[in-house]
Amino acid sequence: MKNILLGFLLIFFIIIGNNLAADEINTGRFNNIAIGGYDPVAYHLPGEPKKGSADFSIIWKGAEWRFLSQEHLDIFESDPETYVPQFGGFCANGLSDGHKIRGNPKIWRVYDGRLFLFYSKRGRESWDLDTDYKIQLASKYWDKVKYE
Repeated sequence: MKNILLGFLLIFFIIIGNNLAADEINTGRFNNIAIGGYDPVAYHLPGEPKKGSADFSIIWKGAEWRFLSQEHLDIFESDPETYVPQFGGFCANGLSDGHKIRGNPKIWRVYDGRLFLFYSKRGRESWDLDTDYKIQLASKYWDKVKYE
Protein backbone atom coordinates (compact mmCIF):
# COMPACT_ATOMS: atom_id res chain seq x y z
CA MET A 1 0.00 0.00 0.00
CA LYS A 2 2.78 2.38 0.94
CA ASN A 3 4.61 1.66 -2.36
CA ILE A 4 1.45 2.34 -4.37
CA LEU A 5 0.99 5.69 -2.66
CA LEU A 6 4.65 6.60 -3.27
CA GLY A 7 4.23 5.62 -6.93
CA PHE A 8 1.19 7.88 -7.33
CA LEU A 9 3.00 10.76 -5.64
CA LEU A 10 6.01 10.32 -7.91
CA ILE A 11 3.82 10.37 -11.04
CA PHE A 12 1.93 13.41 -9.73
CA PHE A 13 5.12 15.40 -9.12
CA ILE A 14 6.57 14.44 -12.51
CA ILE A 15 3.42 15.69 -14.26
CA ILE A 16 3.26 18.88 -12.18
CA GLY A 17 7.00 19.49 -12.60
CA ASN A 18 6.77 19.17 -16.38
CA ASN A 19 3.88 21.59 -16.54
CA LEU A 20 5.55 24.15 -14.27
CA ALA A 21 8.85 23.97 -16.11
CA ALA A 22 7.33 24.79 -19.47
CA ASP A 23 4.71 27.46 -18.67
CA GLU A 24 6.67 29.87 -20.82
CA ILE A 25 6.60 27.40 -23.74
CA ASN A 26 3.49 26.11 -25.48
CA THR A 27 3.63 22.34 -24.95
CA GLY A 28 1.08 19.57 -25.38
CA ARG A 29 -1.62 19.15 -22.78
CA PHE A 30 -0.38 15.67 -21.82
CA ASN A 31 3.28 15.86 -22.76
CA ASN A 32 6.18 18.27 -22.64
CA ILE A 33 6.78 18.53 -26.40
CA ALA A 34 7.12 22.09 -27.70
CA ILE A 35 5.04 23.32 -30.66
CA GLY A 36 3.46 19.95 -31.39
CA GLY A 37 6.81 18.34 -32.17
CA TYR A 38 7.42 20.53 -35.21
CA ASP A 39 11.04 21.37 -36.04
CA PRO A 40 11.48 25.10 -35.23
CA VAL A 41 14.42 25.42 -37.63
CA ALA A 42 12.29 24.15 -40.55
CA TYR A 43 10.01 27.20 -40.35
CA HIS A 44 12.95 29.36 -41.40
CA LEU A 45 13.69 27.32 -44.54
CA PRO A 46 11.83 27.07 -47.86
CA GLY A 47 8.79 24.79 -47.84
CA GLU A 48 6.35 23.79 -45.15
CA PRO A 49 7.50 22.99 -41.61
CA LYS A 50 7.59 19.34 -40.65
CA LYS A 51 7.47 17.38 -37.42
CA GLY A 52 10.79 16.43 -35.94
CA SER A 53 11.86 13.12 -34.44
CA ALA A 54 12.42 12.05 -30.85
CA ASP A 55 15.78 10.78 -32.13
CA PHE A 56 16.86 14.40 -32.63
CA SER A 57 15.57 16.22 -29.57
CA ILE A 58 16.78 18.36 -26.69
CA ILE A 59 15.31 19.91 -23.57
CA TRP A 60 15.39 23.71 -23.67
CA LYS A 61 13.53 25.96 -21.21
CA GLY A 62 11.88 22.91 -19.70
CA ALA A 63 10.32 21.66 -22.95
CA GLU A 64 11.33 18.97 -25.43
CA TRP A 65 12.17 20.36 -28.88
CA ARG A 66 12.27 17.96 -31.83
CA PHE A 67 14.17 18.26 -35.11
CA LEU A 68 14.27 16.62 -38.51
CA SER A 69 18.01 15.99 -38.35
CA GLN A 70 21.12 16.35 -36.24
CA GLU A 71 22.04 19.30 -38.44
CA HIS A 72 18.85 21.16 -37.45
CA LEU A 73 19.41 20.34 -33.79
CA ASP A 74 22.96 21.72 -34.00
CA ILE A 75 21.71 24.89 -35.73
CA PHE A 76 19.12 25.36 -32.99
CA GLU A 77 21.62 24.81 -30.18
CA SER A 78 23.93 27.46 -31.62
CA ASP A 79 21.23 30.17 -31.27
CA PRO A 80 17.86 28.93 -29.93
CA GLU A 81 16.31 32.40 -29.62
CA THR A 82 16.55 32.83 -33.39
CA TYR A 83 14.44 29.73 -34.07
CA VAL A 84 11.91 29.39 -31.27
CA PRO A 85 8.51 30.94 -31.87
CA GLN A 86 7.94 34.31 -30.28
CA PHE A 87 5.81 34.35 -27.13
CA GLY A 88 6.68 30.71 -26.41
CA GLY A 89 4.54 29.51 -29.30
CA PHE A 90 1.31 30.93 -27.91
CA CYS A 91 -1.01 32.70 -30.34
CA ALA A 92 0.57 36.04 -31.21
CA ASN A 93 -2.73 37.61 -32.22
CA GLY A 94 -4.49 36.33 -29.10
CA LEU A 95 -1.80 37.92 -26.94
CA SER A 96 -2.23 41.22 -28.78
CA ASP A 97 -5.93 41.04 -27.86
CA GLY A 98 -5.18 40.21 -24.20
CA HIS A 99 -5.65 36.41 -24.31
CA LYS A 100 -3.05 33.68 -23.75
CA ILE A 101 -4.14 30.81 -25.98
CA ARG A 102 -2.23 28.00 -27.63
CA GLY A 103 -0.73 28.63 -31.03
CA ASN A 104 -1.26 26.08 -33.78
CA PRO A 105 2.08 25.02 -35.32
CA LYS A 106 0.30 24.62 -38.68
CA ILE A 107 -0.74 28.31 -38.72
CA TRP A 108 2.34 30.47 -38.69
CA ARG A 109 4.20 33.42 -40.10
CA VAL A 110 7.89 34.34 -40.19
CA TYR A 111 8.09 38.11 -39.92
CA ASP A 112 11.35 40.03 -39.74
CA GLY A 113 13.19 36.76 -39.14
CA ARG A 114 10.99 35.81 -36.17
CA LEU A 115 8.50 32.94 -36.02
CA PHE A 116 4.94 33.62 -34.83
CA LEU A 117 2.23 30.98 -34.29
CA PHE A 118 -1.52 31.59 -34.37
CA TYR A 119 -4.60 29.83 -33.07
CA SER A 120 -6.52 30.31 -36.31
CA LYS A 121 -6.11 31.56 -39.87
CA ARG A 122 -8.50 34.39 -39.05
CA GLY A 123 -6.20 35.50 -36.23
CA ARG A 124 -3.22 35.42 -38.57
CA GLU A 125 -5.15 37.55 -41.08
CA SER A 126 -5.94 40.09 -38.35
CA TRP A 127 -2.28 40.09 -37.35
CA ASP A 128 -1.20 40.76 -40.93
CA LEU A 129 -3.25 43.97 -41.07
CA ASP A 130 -0.96 45.81 -38.62
CA THR A 131 1.84 43.48 -37.60
CA ASP A 132 4.18 45.95 -35.94
CA TYR A 133 1.43 47.37 -33.73
CA LYS A 134 0.20 43.87 -32.87
CA ILE A 135 3.75 42.87 -31.86
CA GLN A 136 3.89 45.84 -29.46
CA LEU A 137 0.56 44.90 -27.89
CA ALA A 138 1.42 41.20 -27.66
CA SER A 139 4.83 41.95 -26.13
CA LYS A 140 3.29 44.06 -23.36
CA TYR A 141 0.71 41.40 -22.51
CA TRP A 142 3.29 38.60 -22.76
CA ASP A 143 5.41 40.27 -20.07
CA LYS A 144 2.42 39.99 -17.72
CA VAL A 145 1.33 36.39 -18.50
CA LYS A 146 4.51 34.62 -19.60
CA TYR A 147 4.68 32.32 -16.58
CA GLU A 148 0.95 31.86 -15.93
